[in-house]
Amino acid sequence: VKIARKLNAKLKGKLSGHSEFRTATISINDHRVDLASARTEKYPSPAHLPHVYPSTIVEDLNRRDFTINAIAMSVSKENFGEIFDPFEGLSDIKKKSIRILHKNSFVDDPTRIFRALRYKNRFGFKLEEETERLMREAVKGGMIDRLSGQRILNELRLIFAEDAFQQTALDIAHYGVLPVKRAELQILPPSKEHAFYFFVSKIEKNRLPLTKEEQKVTADFRRIREVIAQLQKAQKRSKVYAILSPVARETLQAITSIKPDLRSKIDMFERMRKIRPLLSGIDLRKHGIKPGRQYTNLLHRVFNMQLDREIRNRKQALQYLRTLKK
Repeated sequence: VKIARKLNAKLKGKLSGHSEFRTATISINDHRVDLASARTEKYPSPAHLPHVYPSTIVEDLNRRDFTINAIAMSVSKENFGEIFDPFEGLSDIKKKSIRILHKNSFVDDPTRIFRALRYKNRFGFKLEEETERLMREAVKGGMIDRLSGQRILNELRLIFAEDAFQQTALDIAHYGVLPVKRAELQILPPSKEHAFYFFVSKIEKNRLPLTKEEQKVTADFRRIREVIAQLQKAQKRSKVYAILSPVARETLQAITSIKPDLRSKIDMFERMRKIRPLLSGIDLRKHGIKPGRQYTNLLHRVFNMQLDREIRNRKQALQYLRTLKK
């Protein structure tokens, strides 16, 4: 934190210090400089956040997720650029291998399971054999269940911000990290945002702390196959409107990416959304129709006829009411 203050005196950015973690951050426009003291961690119990203590550089590197994260470079004038690699991370980079630093790594912090798969696919690496075995063991031992929904959600958001999100989603299903079936992911949308909602909708026993809006979108994605099947069969304009009007915009966009041949029906729906009903409850009262459930049914019927172009203007709509009265 002291060094951060001195550095910020030159950089003139915004300084945030975290004395309890012995870290600091300097923000300069769209850039960020993170500073951290060498520290070690002790986990009070599996899957819980650690307690932090001062330590040596070796102990500091030893608490990283993987060997490829445990490499240091000197920024001192005396030996600038000198690499310190006590856990052979450079060798693993050359081998294109993701390797944990100790056997309890996934037990201490099960979120590393998500990160192992994310890095594997980001870089086109593979899981080192013992690392893969210990990961499977941690999953089988229920380590993921010890994580809070928020921590899982944080990792999923990071995964679906990556270009290789599709393969990572398939890996999560393959290794049983979350209760989602690989077969369900065969129509994963190409958009990162839509893929996130689609994936979350397929997780059984979902305990993720989504916002109300996200819950609504996720619920729509849960029935996206059903919506697609109904839409493929729909012939009448009013039927297309009835199927799509309750569906969130994100789901509509995902449908067009999953089934491009349905774009014309989606576009038709978007145009129909701008149509205003020709009749209101006032018109029904004026024509002597008593208020009640029939109001809703009748207005709905006339609006459907309007969508299907069986009724094209207000005059025809009023004529239809007179016909009904007779």
